[in-house]
Amino acid sequence: MILSSVVWHALLVSLAPAPAFSAAGSEPVTLTGRAVELAAALKPLGVAFDPEPVAKQVVVQGPDGAITPLISDEASRALFLDERLRDRPLEIRGRRFPGIPYIQVTSIRVDEQGQLRTPEYSCEICAISVRYPQTCPCCQGPMVLRMRPAER
Repeated sequence: MILSSVVWHALLVSLAPAPAFSAAGSEPVTLTGRAVELAAALKPLGVAFDPEPVAKQVVVQGPDGAITPLISDEASRALFLDERLRDRPLEIRGRRFPGIPYIQVTSIRVDEQGQLRTPEYSCEICAISVRYPQTCPCCQGPMVLRMRPAER
């Protein structure tokens, strides 16, 4: 009975359609600029837009003014949730997929006193750090934003 269940699941997985885009087709990218909300980037350009659909979209605005949207996921979530990380110089490393204008973030470093540092949220009680603001998964207490120095 267990074997037939395993075979059935394997068959279902093999019949599932392949994703349209895979990590194998992606290219690594490094962006510099500032993370801003899309609405803030569009206003000075005089672009008319519906405010609600773009209200929470975060983009990187490069030194040349180019706007690159970010996929919201665990790696980029801090930029979407914590305003303190926005509108300051940063470097984002990520992946660009063919045919998609969005970048999938793999790491974020923001300028802190002239040096690029990695933001993390730490619990002072449990010594746990995570990538985006949340309550501590251990003690349910508050977590504090800290800037981790670059690794050498």
